[in-house]
Amino acid sequence: MKKVSAALKNYIVDAVALIVLGLVLTIWHKYSLLTIFKWLALGLLVMGAVKAALYFLKKEKKRSLRDLLVGLIQLVLAVLVFLKGVALTDSFPLIAAAILAYGAVVMLLRAVKLRKGVKRDFLLVLILGIVCLVLAVVVFVHPAVLVDVMIQAAGVAMIIEGVCLLIALSRAV
Repeated sequence: MKKVSAALKNYIVDAVALIVLGLVLTIWHKYSLLTIFKWLALGLLVMGAVKAALYFLKKEKKRSLRDLLVGLIQLVLAVLVFLKGVALTDSFPLIAAAILAYGAVVMLLRAVKLRKGVKRDFLLVLILGIVCLVLAVVVFVHPAVLVDVMIQAAGVAMIIEGVCLLIALSRAV
C-alpha cells in the first residue's frame, strides 16, 4: 500500500507542477522563456539531487534503482537545460506540443477507464482530453505564428492536463 500512496503523491506533485507551469506560461507569456527554463532546470537539479541522495541514504533493502535512475535523469536534464536553454526556447512550441499530445492521449485513456464509473467524471476527462489534444495540434501546426499565443495555449493545456490528472487521482483514492 505504501508504494501506491507514494505513486499517488508523485502524481499529485506532477499535477500541481503542470498547473503551476501552465499558470506561469499563461500569465507571464512575454517573460523570457530562457528565464523560465533556468528556473525549471534549477527545480530539476534540486529534485534530481534529492532523489539521488535519498537512494544512497536509504537502507539497502528499501533502495529502489528506479529512484536513482529518475534522479540521474533529472540531473542530466537540468544540465542540458542550463547548457542548451537558448535552443530549447526556439523549439519550445514543438516540445510543448509533443508533451501535450502525450498528456492528451493519457487523458483519453483515463476517460476510457472512467466510463464505467461516474458519468460526469468520464465526460469531463474526455472533454478535457479532446481540448488538450486540439491545443497540442494547434501549437504543433503553427509553432512560429503568434508565439505568445502558442505559449499561452500550451499553458492553458498544461493547466487542463493538471486538473484532469487531479480529477482522475481523486477517483483512484
